[in-house]
Amino acid sequence: LIPDTMLGTVSDFLIPQTTSIWGISFFILFSIIYAISQHLLLRFVWLKTTDIRSKSFLFNGLLKIVIVLQYTLLAILIVIIYQILFMSQYYTAFLIWSTGISFLLTISILGILARQLFLWYRYYRKGSFVIICYALAFVIMSMTFSLALLLDMYGFSNKQSIVTSSSEVAFTDYDNANWLIRGFYDIYQFLDLISFVLIWGANALLLLHYRKRLGLVKFWIIIGLPLVYFLSTFLEVMGLYEPQSDSAFFFFYLYASLNSTAGGLLFGITFITIAHKIDNQRIKGYMTLTAYGFILLYISSQVTLVASSYPPFGITTLLYSGLSSYLLLIGLYSTAVSLSQHAQLRKSIRNSIDEQHSRLIDGIGMSEIQR
Repeated sequence: LIPDTMLGTVSDFLIPQTTSIWGISFFILFSIIYAISQHLLLRFVWLKTTDIRSKSFLFNGLLKIVIVLQYTLLAILIVIIYQILFMSQYYTAFLIWSTGISFLLTISILGILARQLFLWYRYYRKGSFVIICYALAFVIMSMTFSLALLLDMYGFSNKQSIVTSSSEVAFTDYDNANWLIRGFYDIYQFLDLISFVLIWGANALLLLHYRKRLGLVKFWIIIGLPLVYFLSTFLEVMGLYEPQSDSAFFFFYLYASLNSTAGGLLFGITFITIAHKIDNQRIKGYMTLTAYGFILLYISSQVTLVASSYPPFGITTLLYSGLSSYLLLIGLYSTAVSLSQHAQLRKSIRNSIDEQHSRLIDGIGMSEIQR
């Protein structure tokens, strides 16, 4: 997904390379990897959540919706590949449908997740700061995806209906857009920053116990690097940095293309460290789902298909946004439900993990009992 993201972000600089036989071959390779990995991941989720889904009509039905939509998106991807191989073109409508389905699914699931976190905060206030940070972050993230969908639809409205190897590859220039679209873009940038900082702050608290093992300075350097990386990509937006040549623009956009990936990896590692300290295989599996949900969501959330490159690099990354948000939701919810049903399990996990981790894990388990 990372090379797919990078190619999609600078596709307007690499038209001769992406439209070549090698470029098309790489696109097909990325699509095959996406198809296989999605199937394996959906199968893994289906098997890991059988017990939880048998007790929840909502989450059982939601997974079926996710599966149907994800395979619908895969079918769209296959049609795009067919058109490229046999017609040397593809319809822009397929990019619009892919973006719309992925973003609407992500918006809905993040909204459900935020609601669930607010319920846990309401019923159990211990460790509430971490829980409320996650809740607010996911509400804001749902809003950013809504604005991103609106902005992408605006961008697609100015595109031709058929994309060929000779079509123009261009991202939306918001500086020359009307005041309303420019305003929406500025709000999107601001909300994206706020949600990232909230998630980063919550994860920093969960990892706080490592400051004794690593040392205070080394700990904050490691924790702070993803935040510094993310903030540094806003230099151009704030007018503090202006590339002076095409090569400077190319390398800056390449650098900025992964602005939230480093954070996603940090957020995922937080839950992987929790999983490693838990002996119960079921809870360990739920924490692993949550970890990969964070990683995949923050990789897929930084992609746009508006440039309409040939072939459309970035699409396999974007198609993961809905599935990754479901991994987050089902991972945290399954953990809470499992802990609420087994007092001995709660006790053993409370004894096996650190106090900072316990604030979140024990908090959502106890709040589910109260609810």
